[in-house]
Formats: sequence, structure tokens, C-alpha cells
Amino acid sequence: MDPDRKQQTNLNDEDDNFITEYKQEVIHKPWSKTLKLLVAITTLILAVVGTLASFKAASLGNQVVTTQNEAFNHWSNYQAKTIKKTTLETELYTIEIELAKLKDTDNALKTELLAKKAIYEQEITQYKQEEITLTAKAQEAEQRHLLTKEISTNFGNALIFLQIGILLSSLTTLSKIKYYWYIGSISGIIGFSIFITSYYRNLTM
Repeated sequence: MDPDRKQQTNLNDEDDNFITEYKQEVIHKPWSKTLKLLVAITTLILAVVGTLASFKAASLGNQVVTTQNEAFNHWSNYQAKTIKKTTLETELYTIEIELAKLKDTDNALKTELLAKKAIYEQEITQYKQEEITLTAKAQEAEQRHLLTKEISTNFGNALIFLQIGILLSSLTTLSKIKYYWYIGSISGIIGFSIFITSYYRNLTM
């Protein structure tokens, strides 16, 4: 027999032996009851946590829209107050010009203008205070919006890792290859950690 052919035949036999040993060791090796139970429990836990993560992500998604609208409403009110304040300041400036032009004998008109001036000054002061309050409320709503959006995104990321874990655990059940379960468990632990961290931040925000 040709030496090259003989060498190729030996290599093929070695590959066949390796595949056979792999199937006997990994695929066809009987499962223990403990391993079956662990895979089942892992899949169940990941499914439950994944459902909770999905629910929290959807719930916070609604809060993201709500806080964004709240911040927008506060800024809209702020702009409205600013326009009114600017209008009053223009009117006040006009009154001051008229007062400067009045003669000492125009006491009645002077009294009327001074009364208007006092009212405008009071309203301008009130609008300035409202601007400060609305600015604080708008900034607070914006901060809550960003934080809620970040936590919602983290719940979504947790759900991705948990779903990968569920998929690999299910694949373990079908293929009887336990290494899929190891990888799925690692993915599930990562997803579970992100979920716990996000849940704690959601409670304390």
C-alpha cells in the first residue's frame, strides 16, 4: 500500500476514534438525576427572573415617557412665565418713562402710574420666583427621566442575558451536552446580577 495513503487512512481512523469517544463521553453519557434537576431548576429560575425583567422594563418604559412629558410641561410653563414677565418689564419701563416726563402738577396721573408700577413690580417678582421653582422642577424631572431610562435599559440588558441562559439550558435538555448548561448558567448569573442591581436602583431612585 502507498505510504501516503496508509498515513491518510490512519489519520481518518484517529478522527473516527476521537468522534466516537466524544459521543460516548459527552453526548451519550447517561445523565444523573441531579444534573437533570439542576438544568430544570436553572431554566425555571431564569424564566421567572426573565419575566420579571420584561415586566419592569415595560413598566419603566412608560415612566420614561411620563417623566419626559413632565419635564416638557415644566419648561413650557417656564417659557410662558418668562414671556409674561418680559411683557410686564416692558410695560414697567414705559411707565417709568412716562413718570419721568410728568410735571409736578400732574399728581392724579402720577398716582395712577405709581400704583400700576407697584402692581407690575409685584407681579414681576412673583414670576421670577415661579421661574426658579419651575426650573428646579423641570431639572428634577429631567434627572428622573434619564435615571429611569438608564434603569429600563439595564432591565432590557438583563433580559437578553437571561434569555440566552434559558436558550442554552433548553439546548442542554435536547442535546444532553452539559457544557451548554455551564455557559447558560454563566449568562444567567450575569443577567440575574444586572436584574438585582437594576431592581435595587429602581427601589431607591
